[in-house]
Amino acid sequence: MRIIEDFKAWLRGEKRIAPGVRGRVYERIEGGPGVVARTTLKATLFPSRVYRAAEDAWYRVSPKTGELTKE
Repeated sequence: MRIIEDFKAWLRGEKRIAPGVRGRVYERIEGGPGVVARTTLKATLFPSRVYRAAEDAWYRVSPKTGELTKE
């Protein structure tokens, strides 16, 4: 099992620095064979549009200020 985990770490471009410890303890190998992500995605739960039934209108939400502007 340890050989498989070492191989998976090598594919990710990492090296196990504490084998035998619970959990994974790795360090990133510079210039290793792993694929390095160029960008990281940022998850946002901020809605871009809001519908107000009382006014029967859609509003766009500014992510920076949080202000509502009627469409």
